[in-house]
Amino acid sequence: MTLQVLLPVLQPIHWGFSKPQFGHQGCQRQPLLGILLDMSENKWYERLLAHLDDGQFFLAYDTYREAAAEYPASLQLNLLGALSLLRGGADQEARKLMAARCNRLLSSSQRERRFAQAFRDAVERYQNEAEFSTAVSELLALLDVEATQCHRGGEADTPEVLRLLSQVHVELWSRLGDPGDLLQAETSAGAAFRLSNSLEDGLMAAELAAMRGHMDTACSLAGLLQERWAALPVPEAAETARAGPYWHQGAELALLLGDDKALSYRMARAASLQPRHLPSVIASLHRIRLLETSGFSVPNALHDQLPAPRIVVFAGQMLDAPWENCRSFPPALEEAVARKIAAELEELGAEVGFSCASAGAELLFVEAMLDRGAEVHLFLPFDREDFVRHRVAYAAGNWERRFRNACKLATSVTYATEESFLGHSALLRFNNHLIQGMARAQANLQQAQPSLLVLWDYAAASDAGSAADFIDNWPEIEQLRIIDLDELREQANLADMQVPKNTGLGVQSQSSAVVLPQRTISTMLFADIVGYSRLSEAELPALWQRLAAVKPLLAETSARLRLIESWGDAIYAVMDTSLAMADYAFALIDAISQLHSADGSLSKPLQVRIGLHAAPVFSGEHPLTGRPIVYGSHVSRAARLEPVSLPDHVYASQQFVAMLLAEENALRHEAQMTGGDYGARYACEYVGILSLAKNYGRQPVYHLRRLT
Repeated sequence: MTLQVLLPVLQPIHWGFSKPQFGHQGCQRQPLLGILLDMSENKWYERLLAHLDDGQFFLAYDTYREAAAEYPASLQLNLLGALSLLRGGADQEARKLMAARCNRLLSSSQRERRFAQAFRDAVERYQNEAEFSTAVSELLALLDVEATQCHRGGEADTPEVLRLLSQVHVELWSRLGDPGDLLQAETSAGAAFRLSNSLEDGLMAAELAAMRGHMDTACSLAGLLQERWAALPVPEAAETARAGPYWHQGAELALLLGDDKALSYRMARAASLQPRHLPSVIASLHRIRLLETSGFSVPNALHDQLPAPRIVVFAGQMLDAPWENCRSFPPALEEAVARKIAAELEELGAEVGFSCASAGAELLFVEAMLDRGAEVHLFLPFDREDFVRHRVAYAAGNWERRFRNACKLATSVTYATEESFLGHSALLRFNNHLIQGMARAQANLQQAQPSLLVLWDYAAASDAGSAADFIDNWPEIEQLRIIDLDELREQANLADMQVPKNTGLGVQSQSSAVVLPQRTISTMLFADIVGYSRLSEAELPALWQRLAAVKPLLAETSARLRLIESWGDAIYAVMDTSLAMADYAFALIDAISQLHSADGSLSKPLQVRIGLHAAPVFSGEHPLTGRPIVYGSHVSRAARLEPVSLPDHVYASQQFVAMLLAEENALRHEAQMTGGDYGARYACEYVGILSLAKNYGRQPVYHLRRLT
């Protein structure tokens, strides 16, 4: 696991408590952790907790997968894995993980109640000696199960497990609305608090009691915790990692107690921290919204006092190249641009940034964000060293050193493609799509609204990947802020500046290395029929007869296909957009699932595996057949994704998901502008960083699920 993999960049989301931070009273059960987990397993546990506490749920899930490979039976690790999935939006996968371990998640008191209920049921059923004998046998079997679980050490009777169990069930309730999950969450939180006596567990128990309408219990517990919280030393304001959670916990206690004055004061103290402690901000936001969802009354002013993380996407002009006959962004303007960007970020209150890192405005944005102590997610359109040659080194001076420093300090660095540039501007546009899509994905999970900040020159070329190109693909004009380069040049008296001559530093023009034909951005589908290689010779004619019925079922979604090929049982399709390709993928699953073998000529029902990818590829004509072809390294990558997917499921790369989110957002905005409504058609659930088939490397993978 390397931190250079973006993971896949939807960084920092912390929606619940994960470990005590204040007022821990020395839980008597704490030493059990050292008994249940050896030191190596304990390190995995602590690492997972740290990732969740920082809101790194994608990294947490990837870490869980590694840990589970070594310790598959660890209940704590499995619960953390389920929690990671839930916070990444993968509800169904989390349910499966929990269901496989449901019997191990019962506490001693729950086992006692279950056995007592089974005994009562047996007595009520007793009608004759035969029925009594059957009932006794069932009870003995149940008792044997309970005894086995108790012999294993009472796994669900530790505050660690109960705390995690409560978090998992409240996350499930928030998504699926099952009251049973909320009851289980409250029960587990109360049990965890009785064992740990910690402020954190107590606050969770009080809030869950309020969510279930048990206000007397919630207020009584909150009053007790309020006294304990007030006795704690106030953290220094500079220590945001401690001060942020402290003031947010205090504010939530005031909210439960109905103390509006204390609530306002504590929220103001939390808001005054610079920078804000985003994990505690997001955790508090989430819990307050859960209270609202349950019907608890939350003051309207609280939403202004606790805004969601402020996400800023940036696009801007590169520094003028010595060989170009332009004066858009001369080096003499650097300081003025840097000041203006910093001022705009201050006004926006920017806390999370998404950008490329070319010499000029983009690197100035990254440096300004780092100076603010903000999160920065960098996206590079192609291979890093090639990026330095084409987009950084030409500026000379210390720009290359600044670029490498930015990559080291950034929260994450992601590549649209790791191949070379080859002079193809489509890669720059594709990188913009990736930036926008991943920023929106994080904003959706944090219930935030991203803003686009642009350093723009109206006279500059609006080529693919330029600032003007980014503006054209950003639908929300109300969330757009423009820094006018022409205005800055006038203010600096540079409007009539002479174009600088080539300094003879040996920097070549970007256009000198163009490889033809140009690559274009395409979406690709690879699918194959499960079990095809195991069909007998006699079954093959029946298979192809049934597949002949698939084409008319796909007529509507096939209209936008640029290319479709098939060899053996494999299907390869190419389109221009992600939404159309997702529609085609699910239509293919539906069509094949309808092909039943009523006469028994096929031994098994047909299923299909599907992998989706979006990337820059070459297009042309096959020199031997004259048929259209699409080729390039990313075609192979798409093909390697399909074999690691599950039958009748659709899996997609991060690049495909970014395009899908950007396309859906554009349709949503268009509908809103015309007074209509747009419902998202697909959910993108993070699966993890998977190893692709045939040793083709690893990449972030998502599971696509239909919503309508």
